[in-house]
Amino acid sequence: MPTDIGEAKKALRKAILQKRRHMDEAVCRWYGRQFARKIIDMPEYKEADTILCYAACKGEADTWILIEKALEMGKRVALPRVTGPAEMHFYKITSMKDVAPGYYDIPEPVETCQEEVSEGFLVVPGTAFDRQMHRMGYGGGFYDRWLKRYGSQVTACGLAYDFQLRNEIPFERHDRMMDIVITPDEVIRKGDAADDND
Repeated sequence: MPTDIGEAKKALRKAILQKRRHMDEAVCRWYGRQFARKIIDMPEYKEADTILCYAACKGEADTWILIEKALEMGKRVALPRVTGPAEMHFYKITSMKDVAPGYYDIPEPVETCQEEVSEGFLVVPGTAFDRQMHRMGYGGGFYDRWLKRYGSQVTACGLAYDFQLRNEIPFERHDRMMDIVITPDEVIRKGDAADDND
């Protein structure tokens, strides 16, 4: 059994990523359509002029459909680019031509995209989420660090396949919480878990 939170997170991360690695690309795209449909219907999304979104790769819940729809709807769209150790910033893109493989082959805005964005509706990746709105990332601390700085300026929405949502996950003080977690079947908002106990 893992002896501390760090070890517990490492074990859970390994198990989930192993499962996600075996997901077929067509299945990821199908889920991407479901997630995009759910998000576009949400009042938080409709009210937002700006969408900050991760560029899906390696079995992550597909966001490309959502990114394309947001561009079509005339919303300002920004994706993250790694700028240093555990450091990233979101930069505005105007089309899919503004995106190319970057850090660890993850799609990023190209260097000519210079307009930095730090507020709006934020779609966040992760390896696991729980019903208390905790998120477990990939261990690099990129999103935790960014959210510590800009979290008050965004509505943070985590995307999770069913097997990535747990009742509880290991949680550390520096881990940033989500405002919304979306699965293929549910939209969970901050406060929902507390309301269940009333």
